[in-house]
Amino acid sequence: MKKRVAGVLAGVLVTAAMAGCDSHEVVKKETKLYNMQSYSEGNLRAQSQGKGLNGKFLKEMQIQFGHEGVPLTHEMYAEDGRGNISYMYMIAGNPLQYITLHVFSNEAERIERIHNWYGDQKLIDTPRSRTVIYNYSTASLIYTSSGKEKGKYDPEVKKVFNSLIERMK
Repeated sequence: MKKRVAGVLAGVLVTAAMAGCDSHEVVKKETKLYNMQSYSEGNLRAQSQGKGLNGKFLKEMQIQFGHEGVPLTHEMYAEDGRGNISYMYMIAGNPLQYITLHVFSNEAERIERIHNWYGDQKLIDTPRSRTVIYNYSTASLIYTSSGKEKGKYDPEVKKVFNSLIERMK
């Protein structure tokens, strides 16, 4: 009888220990979800494998800019919860020169959002900054520059953006 009780008790302890490990793993996974670590890891993995929705396009964009002597650095991205995503790159690590790629869920969304952000202009030129906007289908490619080197990469950006847009057609 004592052996039977000891066996049942040992079984309960082993089951409880295993359940404790499982709940610890669940808590770790939940924590990763809340702090966006899982999302970031998944996106990084997809991009590094070129399998993300925009991974191949982003890689091609970086290669083309590199060929033009315009290194894209400090990649950042944000999603808005409506299926739209924006990627931003500094040019050669300079925060006064940057490229933004907006990918929208549909063309109507792109038209509305770009209009809200930039108006109807394709070029916004002020004494201190310049923003050039290229649109096609669900994507918008934006080059913003400011300071003493305002417009420094205009020809290279135009060449790459037009090439990328041709590939999207």
